[in-house]
Amino acid sequence: MRTSMLSKNKSTTSHLELFNFYKDSSLARMINFINEAIVVVDSNGTMEMVNTNASSLLGLSRDELLSENLLNFINDETGQIQSHVIQCLDNAAQNALETPPFEVSLTQRSQSHRDISVEISVSSLPEELSSSNSLFFCILRDLTLHKAEYAALKRKAETDFLTGLANRHKFSDYLSSQWTKCSSEGSPLSVILIDIDHFKAFNDEYGHIAGDRCLKRIGELLSLSMPNRDTLAARYGGEEFAIILPNCASQTAQLLAIRIKRHLAQLSARHFVLASNKKLTVSMGVATNENQRYENITSLLQAADTLLYQAKSRGRDQICFL
Repeated sequence: MRTSMLSKNKSTTSHLELFNFYKDSSLARMINFINEAIVVVDSNGTMEMVNTNASSLLGLSRDELLSENLLNFINDETGQIQSHVIQCLDNAAQNALETPPFEVSLTQRSQSHRDISVEISVSSLPEELSSSNSLFFCILRDLTLHKAEYAALKRKAETDFLTGLANRHKFSDYLSSQWTKCSSEGSPLSVILIDIDHFKAFNDEYGHIAGDRCLKRIGELLSLSMPNRDTLAARYGGEEFAIILPNCASQTAQLLAIRIKRHLAQLSARHFVLASNKKLTVSMGVATNENQRYENITSLLQAADTLLYQAKSRGRDQICFL
């Protein structure tokens, strides 16, 4: 039965001797010329060879790494990832094939001890390169920059450029996920739709630049009015906004709508056009799915939209809810 991969089956001295044995070999020269972070490990995961890129990635010198086990760097309290690495080494040993890359979180041993996302690929080495030892070739690819770039692109794709709120696409995705979650938990889900009254006339009178300033300011006020991180404010259309309130009962949603309307009532055209004191007003519709009132997302949105237009038909500058 294999001993734990977290235990060291060789002393530091034996690792240094093994490295000296390989230092003039083609394998050692090869990994030093590869423009990737490369670690060669034995069947227990103990590092036998390390190139400069791997040393920089893991935050220790090459000599220090030769006395370490690769699994000691994996940040996973459950031990599931370590077990997966063990399985990958077993597969590589038995089949002499590369395993599919997998993502892990590694802790750098530099002063910051920060965690980084890394993709690991494991493959077996031919016997002529691994001598009498069973050695395995591990490529470590730092995903930190890639994931940061992906997160930035994802935020950009989900954000309305003008207001900084979620866009319609993000609103739809989030409402769908929260509908599923709240339905399974038996929790209420509320939606508020907000429309700026006579916004076309505002644009015609003061210009689109002032209109854009107005939309941006309203977006800022809505962001500041969100009660918790689970809520989402979005730009739903041109001058229309929407708010998703998971786990929010109808009475709470109505109170929030009243508070938001009070904040928006403090705005006037003079915030965007110096020569005018005309007040800005909004109409709002509030609908809540409680006790399975609505069959699906569409019916919930239709209810909120109907209430919004009810508020507009009654003279605007008001909130309608069931």
